[in-house]
Amino acid sequence: MVYRKKIKRIEVSLKDHREPDFHEVTAVARGRNLQEYLELVGYIEAADDERSAAVRQLEKFAESLLEWNIVEEDGVTPTPATRAEFFKLDPDLGLALATEWLETLGGKTDAPLDEPSTSGEPSPVASIPTETLSPLQESYNVPA
Repeated sequence: MVYRKKIKRIEVSLKDHREPDFHEVTAVARGRNLQEYLELVGYIEAADDERSAAVRQLEKFAESLLEWNIVEEDGVTPTPATRAEFFKLDPDLGLALATEWLETLGGKTDAPLDEPSTSGEPSPVASIPTETLSPLQESYNVPA
């Protein structure tokens, strides 16, 4: 199975706008790819050493790409797994891929546990033996 790239259409509605005259206005606009989005919000214009950590993480993921199952809009032509193609992805997809990669680098795993959980079951540890303590003795120390 592959993911077919497509240009996202974004519907914009002013139904909740503070100006009542605008409430009936709607529009549909072309979505932007990840590169364009990052430029729009001002994350990419900074010098390399001033870029946000998020942009640096996206760039590192893009540089680490080896392969993926993404095809062009025609549904057939494979999209190369390159830095340039990564930044042409829909922002939601690009951010989801990079976030999953970063979390996995940090140790996240979806693998099953080696041993089944004992949640809700009695502990396998034997009960700790207890004994009755002797009653407390009264203290006869009287302050001076």
